[in-house]
Amino acid sequence: MTSLFIITLVAFALLALIIIVLVKTTRFRPWQGVLVFLLPLILANLLWFSWLQPRQQHVQQREQVVQLLTQTPGYRVLQTQEPALWQLLVQELQHKTRMGESPQQALGELRGWLANVINRRLMRAPDAAVVKYIAVSVQEMQALNNIDPQLCFRYLYPQVNGGVNLEKTLSPALNQQDAQAMEKLLLGSTGDEQQIDKAAAQRDLQNIVATLYKKWGDKLQQLNMPADTAVDRSSRCAMSIDLYSAILALPARQAANLLRRMIALTG
Repeated sequence: MTSLFIITLVAFALLALIIIVLVKTTRFRPWQGVLVFLLPLILANLLWFSWLQPRQQHVQQREQVVQLLTQTPGYRVLQTQEPALWQLLVQELQHKTRMGESPQQALGELRGWLANVINRRLMRAPDAAVVKYIAVSVQEMQALNNIDPQLCFRYLYPQVNGGVNLEKTLSPALNQQDAQAMEKLLLGSTGDEQQIDKAAAQRDLQNIVATLYKKWGDKLQQLNMPADTAVDRSSRCAMSIDLYSAILALPARQAANLLRRMIALTG
């Protein structure tokens, strides 16, 4: 664009010189020269402000968005693994930044777009990656619950009350852990789905529920009805934290097996 600007200046300078020569050597009048000079100037400004400048800004915004995504752990993997989703993320992130949101906060609003991909990958990823990802998720639940139990509930059930922008709400360190755990999960989950031992998963879940019942009693039934308006959302979040913490306390193989079984039943 700098080169174009210089060329334009030179062109107008030459035009002005030609007009001066015409005025001095012909019957070409000064007011006619002014019109001849102003007309292309007006057209050039219209072209610049109505087409060239918006196009330049659009290209620059897209480059900034792509650069952000390609530098962010987790999201950068999607460029090759999920190209259709990647393009949607680029378009939406560009739209949000054009509306005045900061790129980082806008990225936080798009985290929910990855939910289906993450659930599919949890079924394929190795045990360690599954356990690590859920462990970070539990840390996020605990952090949100400490701020406001309603935020924790929204995190767990975005379909009920809308999700949470973790970039705005949680610490940079925890968001970094989330991104790294997500990337590890995505990188390790390109193969076939892991086999699920349904009997073992059912047995482990029954043992965990029996233990949790001693603490929560009949309230545990609320785990199956998050959309019910009578649900105590504060207790619902605390019970979820206890449930996932108990699952993570199992050996990695058992924990991952049970988590996959739970995803398969709710997916």
